[in-house]
Amino acid sequence: MNASRVERIRESMRVRRLDALLLTDLDSVRYLSGFTGSTATVVITPDRAIIFVDSRYVLQAATDCPGFEVKKYSGEVIKAVSELVNELAPTRLGFEADHVTYSTHRKLRSLTSKSTRLAPTRRLLEPLKLVKEPAEIEKIREAAALADECFSYMLTRIAPGRSERDLAFDIYEFMYKHGADQVAFESIVAAGPHAAFPHFKPTDTLVEPGQMVKLDFGANVRMYNSDITRTVFAGEPDDKQREVYGVVLEAQLRAIDAIKPGAPGKDVDAVAREFIASRGYGDYFGHGLGHSLGMGIHDGPGLSPTSDTVLATGMVMTVEPGIYIEGWGGVRIEDDVLVTDTGAEVLTGSPKDIIVVPRSR
Repeated sequence: MNASRVERIRESMRVRRLDALLLTDLDSVRYLSGFTGSTATVVITPDRAIIFVDSRYVLQAATDCPGFEVKKYSGEVIKAVSELVNELAPTRLGFEADHVTYSTHRKLRSLTSKSTRLAPTRRLLEPLKLVKEPAEIEKIREAAALADECFSYMLTRIAPGRSERDLAFDIYEFMYKHGADQVAFESIVAAGPHAAFPHFKPTDTLVEPGQMVKLDFGANVRMYNSDITRTVFAGEPDDKQREVYGVVLEAQLRAIDAIKPGAPGKDVDAVAREFIASRGYGDYFGHGLGHSLGMGIHDGPGLSPTSDTVLATGMVMTVEPGIYIEGWGGVRIEDDVLVTDTGAEVLTGSPKDIIVVPRSR
């Protein structure tokens, strides 16, 4: 158990007048308990920390989660949780509103005493998770370094005649062979007009000479993630490709330069967004500039026009402006950036100059 994290969440519970807290989101469970399995549920009280697992994970939870009571359940976990809640008889039971389905809420309500109020909570763990501890930052550094190694490898693999799916498999294979616990998310490989999709599932489409190829991928190392995007060219880029690439890169560099403790997330977003608009491409940048990164890919709020996040030392944010033009293609450049006492440190170090592939090994 990370005792300091559990104590901080207990303090948040006291502020919100919660007698017990139910955590069902796996990232929340992992953050507080250190659990490395694929499914578990946690209940926190002022003096107890309980993790519910099925028979597959009893030994693993006992190893991963010192300080937690391990309770084995069979059947539906919500029934086991409800039995404990009725035993504890809290006046107010908090639950993660963004991670409890309507049907689960109905079942929880039907199985627990009516004297216990179910209290939806939002952003209870997020303020704790946003500012990373030194050990967390080190793990993100490792994941970022592996993503950089993978990008260097991919520069030898991308070539006309190879399919998006084959290239996505190259990423997957490299990550597993070089120390990743898993890929951070399903990799995006988008060639030519497909690069106009901000998110895209690789297909059997072949890379053609002259096309841009957008790669968005990351590594998961010791439960922490990296997230990088680079756009390269299968042949010398034409004037418009160079122009769009240059606008995106300049927007990203300006935004990174604006990152510092105390900077509002929406202001950092505006730096990139306004530059892109000033070059005539404002209608082609539709998503937020970035998001918090850590144990989750989207570890919390980040950089967007509506962000209420104020940057602080220890936060890790992606910075990923893009221009996407239907029928033509798109360019995105993304790095993982640590907020430091004096500004920003870019954790992903892959080159951002225009790159023409294939490159020789």
